[in-house]
Amino acid sequence: MWRHRPRQLHINRFPSSKAASKGILERGVWVVDEGPTLRWGIAPVSLMADDFAAALSVLPEQHHRIVSCVAAYQSHALAFAERHQVENVYTSFEDLAKCPNVDVVYISPLNPQHSELCHLMLNHDKHVLCEKPLCMTEEQVTKLLEKARARGLFLMEGMWPRCVPAYHYLRHQILRNRLGEIKQVHCTLGLPVSQGRLGLYGGVTNDFGVYGMQLALWVFREVPRCLKVSGRVNSEHVDVSADIELCFTRGKRALIEVSSEKKLSNQAVIQGKDGSIKMNNYWCPTRLITEEVDYEFPLPGGDQLPPTHYHNRLGMCYEAEEVRNCILKGSTESDDFSHNESLLLANLMDTIHAELGVGEFANRNEVSDLQKQIENVQDIVKDPEELASETCRVVEDISMGGRSLDINRQEVKDQVKHH
Repeated sequence: MWRHRPRQLHINRFPSSKAASKGILERGVWVVDEGPTLRWGIAPVSLMADDFAAALSVLPEQHHRIVSCVAAYQSHALAFAERHQVENVYTSFEDLAKCPNVDVVYISPLNPQHSELCHLMLNHDKHVLCEKPLCMTEEQVTKLLEKARARGLFLMEGMWPRCVPAYHYLRHQILRNRLGEIKQVHCTLGLPVSQGRLGLYGGVTNDFGVYGMQLALWVFREVPRCLKVSGRVNSEHVDVSADIELCFTRGKRALIEVSSEKKLSNQAVIQGKDGSIKMNNYWCPTRLITEEVDYEFPLPGGDQLPPTHYHNRLGMCYEAEEVRNCILKGSTESDDFSHNESLLLANLMDTIHAELGVGEFANRNEVSDLQKQIENVQDIVKDPEELASETCRVVEDISMGGRSLDINRQEVKDQVKHH
């Protein structure tokens, strides 16, 4: 017999342990503090950057403002600037890095270009929030963290789910021993993805796998004792599916299944001795489900939520507030996702890539040229058919490693239409 499940609505976030958040929510409204406005640069404009700008729009305008953006094509940068009232428009990353009005840069190009762009911005004394993965290898991450620390600049890998209320409430429940000793974390994330697109982002473990691994680290708060992985690699030496097992002390483990070939259940289950919590869409959750109660964490923004390209991306507003709070108190890293965790995650990814026999993509020199031509196509072209054709044209025009990427036009069109 069906029985109504009680729900509890949560609004206030649980702040980091070392410093309470200044820009908190009270009764669904952000509290404005007296600190300075954080001035953002966007490098480059992209769908993710568009969603990040939408997330900033639900925060107090006294806290955040986008003042500069860059794109390979001026028309793309101008279109973004018009949508988000941005003053300065550039077609060169270096010009944006030199902009005196920028405090911090949000970086979201293709994954293999993250390291280069982060170094550029740090060299010009800009704080950095970089989309995951921070870099493609542990060695790259190490060099980047050393530079940020040496220059006294804030640097954070954009693992924004760590900042949302659902994650903090989950951690709160674990610390209060509401589930008993946690024995297992089981995560699945699978969506059909164009193999050409997947190659541009460095494989399914880079694009999907990091979410499950960071959740396991958030739950267990210890370094894995061992790692086991199996998977499938395509003819381009790109991993398209993987099953990852992380082993921890006292028999605890995390099972992470990712696929770019099929849709999976796309959820995480945290199993304790005395209970469990389920998170649907655990990379952008707004609900925690237990045996007795559903805990809901509605997105900020009220009834008039600004549109986003990706699911629940307004949750990035919590990440933006975390960045601001850290910078205002002079921190070079966030407690929500620390430098040590970025380094550990990169080490785990290197191990996975070595086991699967992939990782070659990180060393291809043609990435920058490809990035220049493809980075902003999706932002400006509105018609799905035109977008699919233009994306195919750009990819087909560029040879990578002496061979052209094999991207099926119909796959791209289908993906764009359902995006």
